[in-house]
Amino acid sequence: MPFQAIAQSRLYEQVAEQIAAIIARGEFRPGDRLPPERDLAAKLGVSRPTVREAMIALEIAGLVEVRTGSGTFVTEMASRERPRLRLPSDGMPGPVELVAARALIEPAIAEAAAAHAGAEEIARIEGTVAAMAAAADTAAHREADRAFHAAIAACAGNAVVCGIVEDLWSAMFSPMFERMGRLSGLIPNEHASTLAEHAAIAAAIRAGDGPAARAAMAAHLGHVERILAGPDREEPREDARRETRRETRQEPS
Repeated sequence: MPFQAIAQSRLYEQVAEQIAAIIARGEFRPGDRLPPERDLAAKLGVSRPTVREAMIALEIAGLVEVRTGSGTFVTEMASRERPRLRLPSDGMPGPVELVAARALIEPAIAEAAAAHAGAEEIARIEGTVAAMAAAADTAAHREADRAFHAAIAACAGNAVVCGIVEDLWSAMFSPMFERMGRLSGLIPNEHASTLAEHAAIAAAIRAGDGPAARAAMAAHLGHVERILAGPDREEPREDARRETRRETRQEPS
């Protein structure tokens, strides 16, 4: 008997595979709305962000369509006999796992940068903050953000640290992260508060204040985590609520 490699799938992949199997059995037909994220999370014993990641994986695979403010619906592609799920991760971490890893690693890197950054390194970091401000509403904004974090990592003078940050940011340009970022409002992440957070990190590094740099980076990535987890995107929009109320009033008694 030939041996087969043991697959170690991530939690969101397990959730996606389970939902795909249910669709394959015909329990949900094309056009059907899947249960809300909060209900699926409770039934599966996972977090809502994990369910959200699974839905995005299924959407990229073509089995569902995620409609902000309405929910997630089974597509026509899913009507094929025993649809086969092809997850888009390619070994990449899910967005939630990815940002959590950054929150563990990058505050320590920022603290080290405050201790070691010279005038040239500080100028490079501050230059990326200026580039982010100038690139609002353009694709260059995310690249400037990436350059900011890479410049901080470079201050550590450790090629392994630089490689880790580069790998983390490469994963942030994956289809999974791109889609979840846009659904949550993280992309484009050009809020004034976000720019202020980057400026605070840069200021702490310039001041050589390691604890402040660590705290500022932790606060920034905590904000990113909260945006990514986000509110329930299946809650109906206010215009949809008004339409529902209008229809209710017009129903005959």
